[in-house]
Amino acid sequence: MSIYTLRTMIEILFRELKQYTNIESFHSQSLNGVLFEIFCTLIGYVLVEWFRQRHPLRGGVPEAIRTIRTRWNTSLRTYG
Repeated sequence: MSIYTLRTMIEILFRELKQYTNIESFHSQSLNGVLFEIFCTLIGYVLVEWFRQRHPLRGGVPEAIRTIRTRWNTSLRTYG
């Protein structure tokens, strides 16, 4: 992989983070709070990307987030 390909991938990552996660403004005023928000956002983004890899959907990240929110609110079946 060339350095330009990596740079492009990083730029796409930052664009998606800004566009879909509202990481431009923080709730916390302390450094630890801001770092916590950034790490939580990155973990959430990785989970959304993992979901997109496992369940290909049309609509990209917004559709994946919408689907996750819908499934999150449905109750799980009981086993046993």
